Amino acid sequence: MLDIIINDKRWEWEAVEIGTKGDELTLDVTSESVATYAKDARNFDHAYIDAGSGDLAMPTGIFRDCQLRRHSVAQAAGYTSLEMVEDNPRQTPFAKCTARWFAPIRVGDTLTSSAQVLEKYERRGSKFVTFRVEITNQDQERVAEYDYTCIFEYAKGQNLS
Repeated sequence: MLDIIINDKRWEWEAVEIGTKGDELTLDVTSESVATYAKDARNFDHAYIDAGSGDLAMPTGIFRDCQLRRHSVAQAAGYTSLEMVEDNPRQTPFAKCTARWFAPIRVGDTLTSSAQVLEKYERRGSKFVTFRVEITNQDQERVAEYDYTCIFEYAKGQNLS
């Protein structure tokens, strides 16, 4: 669970800078992690449930194993993400996501991921931030990346109900 930060500096849209990068996260792809994700995704294919060393992992596992972690990007910029501030916290809802895979992910791989601010823009009065999560394996081979866009501010007067 995320803790609320006291005496925080809010990471509002105006403060977001393109190129700001969060910390790296490294994890091992295990038979257990592949099987757990497959069961949670309701994919009972034995290729994933009984995966052994060198077998393929489900490609969509990157969304669980290599999460965006926009909080670490905000922290790297010296701010607190809007979801974690003490005074008037708010969500930055999901707007869209595009993923690309470059190499298979296998049981036994060690994945390293990092997120950075790719772009920020305004459309019809609402303000958006797009993050890119890049994922490499133990051989420094790029295996996947995804761009994840959040709504930082809604247009004035927009009905949110």
